[in-house]
Amino acid sequence: MFGSIIDVLDTIVVDARTLEERAKAKGYLSTCQTFEVAFMLHLMRDVLGITNELNTSLQKKEQDIANDILLVEVAKKRLQKLTEEERGLLINKVSAFCVKYMVELYPGDFDENIMVTLKNQLETYIVDVRHFDERFSNLQRLVDLSETLVKTKNHLNYPFVFRLVKFALLLPVATATVERTFSAMKLIKSELQNRMNDEFMSGCLVPCVERKIFNTISDETIMNTFRK
Repeated sequence: MFGSIIDVLDTIVVDARTLEERAKAKGYLSTCQTFEVAFMLHLMRDVLGITNELNTSLQKKEQDIANDILLVEVAKKRLQKLTEEERGLLINKVSAFCVKYMVELYPGDFDENIMVTLKNQLETYIVDVRHFDERFSNLQRLVDLSETLVKTKNHLNYPFVFRLVKFALLLPVATATVERTFSAMKLIKSELQNRMNDEFMSGCLVPCVERKIFNTISDETIMNTFRK
């Protein structure tokens, strides 16, 4: 349901009745699309899957204590195995999920042939940065990863991985710009001004959406630009 949840939040951001609802939806939308949340969702699904039989057994009206104790031991054993052995597999699974989600957003940049190459390139990249290249240790943010890829020239060795990272960095900015534009459009193209053409509306929207930039430009500069 991840895609559906993102679509609903995206709709609320645009159509929310109050600023508070819109702000909450923006926060949820931004947080939902982080690697940490995707990792926690996959982790909880695995944990709940491991403890499912135990949970079902404990909820029965007639308790079988002997079997329940065995199920507790089995669950503990599987959870210990998940901690010790399957952590890397989980990270790979979450990475694959994030890649799939990003690829669905940009189908024109990831055709079938690129996807085959990307899968192999990701596996090589993960082994490289996890076990061999210490320059990638202790990175905190996605921005740090992109900078390190360029500094080490690994963006040339892993071009499709670098493309994914770039899209992941651009996505929040692109989404925020669209949100601001829709908000500005509701203010500018009101009932009293609903006959303005596209060119005039675009001319009004750009200064409104990018008002922080336009506030730094003096009236004299604007007049001189028009004169030229």
